[in-house]
Amino acid sequence: MKISTEDRSALLRERVVVHAIHDDEFGTRMYVTAPGDKHARDVVAGRLADDIEVTVCGDEPRDIRPRRCYGQMEREPGRLQLRYALHDEEHVNEIVVAEDDAQVVVFGTICSPMDLDVEDTVGHPYHVYLKQPLGERDVIDAVVGLPVPYFNVYDGIEERVAKLRGAS
Repeated sequence: MKISTEDRSALLRERVVVHAIHDDEFGTRMYVTAPGDKHARDVVAGRLADDIEVTVCGDEPRDIRPRRCYGQMEREPGRLQLRYALHDEEHVNEIVVAEDDAQVVVFGTICSPMDLDVEDTVGHPYHVYLKQPLGERDVIDAVVGLPVPYFNVYDGIEERVAKLRGAS
């Protein structure tokens, strides 16, 4: 979904600032800053569509910053899972992908509250779709200019679960 300048301005007049829009197989999600969840959802539904999932990221402005990708794994041919460490008040704003025969370069940006004190982060997966299967190509993070390590969330899962059960 693309949002026009006219629609963006109309939402802004209602104090709804659009930060990101994501379309995928699960539908359309819009991330906004607004003075109240219900107000934001009503304004978006009235102006655009009522089937858009609206996430209100607080009522204050936010920063968009690059963030290093800490892991990657091709889940199926052409579907690359990238992992980013996020605070509970952050979300991935955009992942830009450039690929050629030798490499896939990814650049991720994160949307954060301007005054966020970074505490514990949790790894989150995000999928991007490649023009062709990854094969032997390297995945490079453009934020740091280094290869993204292979990360399989299932590796060592039995040990982690046993450790958690033992701690409870």
